[in-house]
Amino acid sequence: MQMLQVAEECLKSNQRAQPPAEIFVRLSHSRANLALTLLQRLAESSHLPKDISVLLTVLLGTLNGVNDPFSKEQISYFRTLLKILFVILRGSRHSANSAAQPQQRANDQSQVAVTQIVLTILDRVVGQSFRTLAALVHEPDAVATPEDLALVTAVLQACLSVPGIDGCQVQILNIMASHDVLQLATSLFSWADKLADRGDPIYGELALLFLLELSALPTIAEQLACEGLLGHLTSANLAGFMRRANVSPFADNAGAARCYGIWAKGILPMLLNILGALGPTIAPEVAFVLNQFPNLLKSSVERFEAPGMSRTASFSPSSSIQSPKEFVTLIAISEIHSLALLTRVLAALRVNNARDIPEVQWDAGSVLENVEFWLGSRKVLRERLLPLGPRETEWRAMKPLSSVGGSENRLEEKAVGQLEAVRDVLSEE
Repeated sequence: MQMLQVAEECLKSNQRAQPPAEIFVRLSHSRANLALTLLQRLAESSHLPKDISVLLTVLLGTLNGVNDPFSKEQISYFRTLLKILFVILRGSRHSANSAAQPQQRANDQSQVAVTQIVLTILDRVVGQSFRTLAALVHEPDAVATPEDLALVTAVLQACLSVPGIDGCQVQILNIMASHDVLQLATSLFSWADKLADRGDPIYGELALLFLLELSALPTIAEQLACEGLLGHLTSANLAGFMRRANVSPFADNAGAARCYGIWAKGILPMLLNILGALGPTIAPEVAFVLNQFPNLLKSSVERFEAPGMSRTASFSPSSSIQSPKEFVTLIAISEIHSLALLTRVLAALRVNNARDIPEVQWDAGSVLENVEFWLGSRKVLRERLLPLGPRETEWRAMKPLSSVGGSENRLEEKAVGQLEAVRDVLSEE
C-alpha cells in the first residue's frame, strides 16, 4: 500500500534530528500533515491495516521526539500527531484489509503487541498530556486551549476501544494514578467556574468527559467512588449553578447551556457507570446525587410533554428560547434514557433496601406516556427535532443507515432509536 508507506516514511523522517532553521521546522509540519491526510483517506476507505502495531510503534517514536509538546513552537505539530494517533486507533477497527494477518496465532500476537503499545500511549501521551494541560489552564499566557483537552480525551476514548484493553484495567488504573489524573480531573471540575471563559465553564464538562471515559472500566469506576467523586460533584460551585431553573439545552446564556451539558453528557452517564460497577453499595449515594437536582429532574419530564392543539402550528427554530417545549433534541432524549435506566435500577434495589436508598422524584409514568406519543407521531417528531451543533446538522442532511423504521435522515433515526430504548426500559415490569 503506497499511501501507507509514504505516511510511515513521513513519520520516520520526523524522528531524525532536524536543524533549527525555520524551513526545516515547516518541513516537519508538512510531513506530519501529509501523513494525517493519507491516513485519513485510508481510514475513510477502510484500508488501514488490521495489524497497526508497526504503525503505532513508528508514531510513538515520533511523539517521543517532541520535547515540549504544549509550547508555542510545538503545540500545532503535536496536535497533528495526536490526530494521526486517533485516526489510526479508530480507523483500524473498521478496516476491511485483513489479509496481512491470516492466521489466528498471528492475530493473537498482533493484539498483544497493540495492547502493550496502547498502554504506553496511555502513559506517555494521555496521562502526561492531561497532567500538563490541567496545570496550563491556570496560566493566563498558555497557548493550550480547551480543544487540546478534548483531543486528548478523544485519544483516550480510542485507546479504550481497542479490543482486549478492558483486560488491562489494573494497569490502566496504575498508569492514571502515577499521573494523579483522577484527582487532577476532579480538581479541574471544582475550579471550572473560576476558569470560565466569558461565563462558559467548559473545563467542567471536559474534566467530567475525561473521567467518564475512564469510568467505563469498572475497576476505575470503583476507584472514583472510593475517592469520593460523587461528593465532589454535589459540593462543587458548578452544582449550585446547575440547580438554577434556567439550565436547559435551550438556555439563553453559555453558562446555563454548559451546565446542562455537564448534567446530561457527564454526570448521568457517570452515575450509570458507577452504579453498574458497585451496585447496591453505591445506590444510596447515586439516589442522593439525583435528588440534589430537583429542577433538572422535573424539567427533563416537562421537555417531552406532548404538544397541545397547536402541535401543527408553524414555528421557527429561532423561537426555541421562548417555547422550548416545542422542540425535541438528541441530548434531551439521552438525558431521559439515562434517567430511565438509573431510576429503574434504583427502584429494583429499593425493593430489598428501601430504608437506605431514597426514592428518586422522577415521573417515569409521564415520560413513558409522552415518549409513546412522539413515537406514534413521527411527522410531528420530524418537524420538531432540532439539531444542536454542526454534527447534528450534518446528520439531518444524511440518509439513515437502515431502510427499516421510516426515518428520513440520520438525526431522526438516532432520535427514534433512543426513544424506543426509553420506552423499552420504562415499559418493562
